[in-house]
Amino acid sequence: MTRRGAATRDSLLQAATELVAEVGYHQATTRLIAERAGVAEGSIYRHFPDKRALFTAAILDRQQGVTQWMSQLPSRAGSAPVLDILTETFTQLSKLRESIIPLEIALAAEPELHRTVTAANLTEAVQDLGGPPHLLARYLQAEQDLDRIDPGLDPTRTAVVLLASLFGVQTSPLAQPGGLDAKAIRELVQIFLTGISPPAGGRSDSRG
Repeated sequence: MTRRGAATRDSLLQAATELVAEVGYHQATTRLIAERAGVAEGSIYRHFPDKRALFTAAILDRQQGVTQWMSQLPSRAGSAPVLDILTETFTQLSKLRESIIPLEIALAAEPELHRTVTAANLTEAVQDLGGPPHLLARYLQAEQDLDRIDPGLDPTRTAVVLLASLFGVQTSPLAQPGGLDAKAIRELVQIFLTGISPPAGGRSDSRG
């Protein structure tokens, strides 16, 4: 790719990210994206096969730093308590709040996505996408191999649930303008690991 082509691609990714945060996925048309990027609409299709591919690329582009950090995650299985590793991971992922969450929500709400990604091909889809979902799934699988988490869980489905929960809380009233603080992130991970049942031998609630 030429320097000019790379610059055009970067401009399109930036324009897509900005517009979906402002007007949503469906209103962020290819015409508006091209106008924001300062290029002809046809330029989009020289870099991406369709609009969804453009938005997927925007997600991957914005999470490169976190993806690089998470690439070491599977090899860290067993090196520290799962609570600590997942808390650190979620802290890293929280950095994506401003740039990624609007794109993730927009794509998740797209009907076509739900028709093409089913429970049967979820693992394949996550592997193809790569990035944090795939790396988190690999880490969970590694912890399963060490008997440190429930062996009955599907690593890919669990990773998707964890990420969806994190991003959901990040857009809730629990999150401050800057996102979840360290204490809230650790509490969130603790809920995932232990649930809401009382600790063994703890006081039970007799009201129910």
